[in-house]
Amino acid sequence: MGADLHIGEHCRAYGELARGPMDGKNIGSPSGTLSNKLLVQQAFVEGTWQVDQIDVGARVGRQVFIDGSNLLLANRDNNTVQTSLTGVRAWARGSTLRADVFDLYYTTYGNGGIGDDPVDWGRRFSGVTAGIVLPKHLFGGSKLYLDPFVWRLRNREATWGTETAREERIYAGAHLWGEAGPVTIDWTANHQGGSYGSRDLDAWQVLLAGTYRLGKANTAPRLGLHFDYATGEAPMGRAS
Repeated sequence: MGADLHIGEHCRAYGELARGPMDGKNIGSPSGTLSNKLLVQQAFVEGTWQVDQIDVGARVGRQVFIDGSNLLLANRDNNTVQTSLTGVRAWARGSTLRADVFDLYYTTYGNGGIGDDPVDWGRRFSGVTAGIVLPKHLFGGSKLYLDPFVWRLRNREATWGTETAREERIYAGAHLWGEAGPVTIDWTANHQGGSYGSRDLDAWQVLLAGTYRLGKANTAPRLGLHFDYATGEAPMGRAS
């Protein structure tokens, strides 16, 4: 249940309550994202303006945040309650270029009412995602978009096995997506660096997905391919 208030052309306030109970026998001890009696899922204020035909804006408060490749940043399929974060997001968007910057903290979900879903100040997610509309004449006619990104994810107390330490992950990569004729693509290449305690992180990811349409109509059947590749090693004090 949500309420959306607009004051003039430039100001907005939005609030959203969510409920996702889990009932039955032998359900174990579900997390707050699987069973939650009531929570404030979103509560933010937003301001938007136009400067020389460029749309600029900022949003402050608790919000659902998804940007870039949905294989890196998305709500998991089994969540009853969407993941929400608290902080600030700002953007500038033109006809062919955009830039989004953000600094957000995750939410710790309980199973009860509104009072047990506090901000987790130990888990911070910040960065910038750009967007470029590629020329439409490529490949004889296309709608392709390139989204470079640099993100930083920090956790003051990350636990791996029996060890707990401060973790900082730096993501640097790009997301290419869209369509060219009968082909649709969703490609991401990403390097992950940073540290976990005294150990360095060093890994690569290449995520490739696409389809080919067998016919001219949009309803024609498609052939699809999905390929993921990742590296990571932990010799000589290195971890990934």
